[in-house]
Amino acid sequence: MESFELLFPTHIRFGRDVVDQVGEAVKGTGTTVLVVFGQNSVIRNGLFAKVEQLLVSCGCKVVSGGGVKPNPTYEGVLALAEIAKRHQVDCLLALGGGSVIDTAKALAGLLVASDPKQYWTDHFENYTPVEQALPLAVVLTIPASGSETSDSCVISETKTGLKRIASGPALVPKVSLLDPSLTLSLPVYQTACGISDMLSHLQERYFIPLMENDLTDRLLESVMRCVLDNGPLVLSHPDSYHLRSEIMWAGTLAHSPLLDRGRGGGDWACHLIEHALSGFCDVPHGAGLAILTPAWMRYIAPKHQFRFLQYAGRVWHIEIPLASFEDVLARLIYSMQSFYRCLGLPTQLREIGVEVADLPAIAQAAAGSHPIGSLQQLEAMQVLDILHLAY
Repeated sequence: MESFELLFPTHIRFGRDVVDQVGEAVKGTGTTVLVVFGQNSVIRNGLFAKVEQLLVSCGCKVVSGGGVKPNPTYEGVLALAEIAKRHQVDCLLALGGGSVIDTAKALAGLLVASDPKQYWTDHFENYTPVEQALPLAVVLTIPASGSETSDSCVISETKTGLKRIASGPALVPKVSLLDPSLTLSLPVYQTACGISDMLSHLQERYFIPLMENDLTDRLLESVMRCVLDNGPLVLSHPDSYHLRSEIMWAGTLAHSPLLDRGRGGGDWACHLIEHALSGFCDVPHGAGLAILTPAWMRYIAPKHQFRFLQYAGRVWHIEIPLASFEDVLARLIYSMQSFYRCLGLPTQLREIGVEVADLPAIAQAAAGSHPIGSLQQLEAMQVLDILHLAY
């Protein structure tokens, strides 16, 4: 295990009706609150009005910042920045899922940037850590990305649609309200994509070159097993508060700092390939990961047999005394793809309209400038091989 530091600064409030505490949670961070949200579902179901009332009752002025789209763009961040500056906003509340939270994070840093015109270049292209940002609170409505406790955000370039990452300690939310009852009406497909995303976050942390980290291995395995057991159940029983609670907490833990300490940061090749993929087609992040992860494993696993034997046995309960490693791997890939299909997700690129002619450009976008991955570094040509396996 590598040496590490752990700071978990987000104050998590978890439970039924915890959203009622939003006024108390936010009032200490600012007085003029920009509430960032998506495509009006929180307007239709009355959640925005409820949150607004609770904030006003605690002495906050509320500014509306709606319109965030899935796979949010920097253009959208800039549009919200104009609203925030006009109303002299001094804190932000993200009311939604990963796209909304990531937009609010990018905006929180931009609003205090010393040179706003250089903000994208400095932090999304050159990866300079974001050290200053307006305070941010979260009311989570979609368990998936884990952005409610992480220090990073993913925003697409406006012109190309390619996703880029910025991170830094200032982007960690001050407080996150996790109320599973807010997720009871989530559509099945959106729930399924969230389950795939959180499973991928766990896998990215699991597959590392370092072998001597057994405790965190077992923590990761336990949360992965929880997702595998409860994921299909929550789709069958979407009104179960208990199952929604399990999935919501798993999603938060999956991308929290607790499960990646002493591990070198994780692999993240699948995520970077998916970011390139969704720049070419507007596939939901979780659906893209469901397609790419089994193909990545099929390509990578033969060179890292011990790691994948451990994963197959401990997480998927595949009995290891089979005829060969190839048999174990075949069973693992079959089990994974069956799980994703059980969730109603695609498992091949052709299912989402990607053409074979698109694959070289996707590979180049993913790994053209530098190799990706840590378990095994991948150049663009190797990423292309993985994309062909996924086709």
